[in-house]
Amino acid sequence: MTASSSVPRGRRPGPTETREDILDAARDLFSQQGYEKASMRAIARRAKVDPALIVHYFSSKEGLLTESLTLPLDPARLLDDGLRGVADDEVGEALVRTVLGLWDRPALRQRLLSMLRVGMSHEIAMGVLRQTFARTVLAAVARLADDDTAALRAELVAAQMIGLMMARMVMQLPQIAEADADDLARLVGPSVQLYLTGPLDTPDTP
Repeated sequence: MTASSSVPRGRRPGPTETREDILDAARDLFSQQGYEKASMRAIARRAKVDPALIVHYFSSKEGLLTESLTLPLDPARLLDDGLRGVADDEVGEALVRTVLGLWDRPALRQRLLSMLRVGMSHEIAMGVLRQTFARTVLAAVARLADDDTAALRAELVAAQMIGLMMARMVMQLPQIAEADADDLARLVGPSVQLYLTGPLDTPDTP
């Protein structure tokens, strides 16, 4: 039996499972090799499918990338649940606590870190990740700021939380990595609260 004959040809039974197998393989290879180096043929081999099925389900490699970078949760619903009943002046702390709670889930943390690695692997991948982030996370956070600076406030919050994630989960700075999540929320929450509701003194645009 040749190498090519060991790969199933045509559509496999169970289209939903096949589609997820392709996505799982793409996430693995995009994360390990980067977007540019991970070929559709290699992804197909990892998923044990005919390469034509990638085109069938995702149209192109970029389409597969977009699907593989889809968030595994709904940020808007997450914030609605995490901030329900929270006083206006405690939203920052509650937001930090909610996000830290997500990062403490190993499977979800691994998925989010994998998305970040994929995004940093190539300009196209970063563009797709940025678009995904903007229409999900940033849009959800911007809803918390009811003024014409909502977009800026959302990006400031995101920068704070991404920095915290990198320090806690990637660089594992000891004081932050080993800190209790509630303690971190109390320490970082006021900064996030300022970004959400405090005055923003920005220079006038000429």
